[in-house]
Amino acid sequence: MRDPRNPAETEDDIDRLFAHLDRAAVPDDLTARVLADTVARTEATRAVFAWPWMLAGLAALGLLTLTGYQLGVNLAATDGLELVGALFEDLSLLMTAPGDVVAALGEVIPWGLVVLAGVSAGLLILAAGHVVSRAPSTLQTRPSA
Repeated sequence: MRDPRNPAETEDDIDRLFAHLDRAAVPDDLTARVLADTVARTEATRAVFAWPWMLAGLAALGLLTLTGYQLGVNLAATDGLELVGALFEDLSLLMTAPGDVVAALGEVIPWGLVVLAGVSAGLLILAAGHVVSRAPSTLQTRPSA
């Protein structure tokens, strides 16, 4: 505790406790172990882990293509394209009667396909990020000369 009668003394219990501690010795092979766990990983091992993400990305791309096609077919078969075109031409429709516009969009847009397309796009982005992070370091960045 700090002595209130001697304000120059600022040492407290924690300082006295840490004064008795000794430094821990660093193991001799610490650097070698850290490098073995990080840098010494082979490029072939990193490439092996990229294959499942590549397959997941291709599957997500295929699903996104199919849902986009089905969404386009559905919008072309109904009045959905005309409604979306009208909204892009005149955004004041959304300001004057937002409830009517949302109700009309709800009738012509298949929201299940929109959600499925969004999920597959998210999976595609996730898979692409994992593939890029597992690419060999020589392909990720090239030093500029």
